[in-house]
Amino acid sequence: MPKTFFEDPVNLYSIIHFIEYGILALFPKITTFHVFVVSISWELLELIIPYSWANESFSNKFADILFNLSGFYFVRFFR
Repeated sequence: MPKTFFEDPVNLYSIIHFIEYGILALFPKITTFHVFVVSISWELLELIIPYSWANESFSNKFADILFNLSGFYFVRFFR
């Protein structure tokens, strides 16, 4: 469970999220619904897995979802 609410909302992994979901945007059958479901599911999974890299603040989890959607829409806009 996250120790704080606001700690480190944007970090190096934010760029990775943006790029990963930008790559997903290259696949025409992947929709916004898919991106949203996978994003939320992953962030919920991170709440229970026992790895230190998954112990993020709630604001970071929210920012991760925003970066996922931003990367997806950015590539879709220019594609």
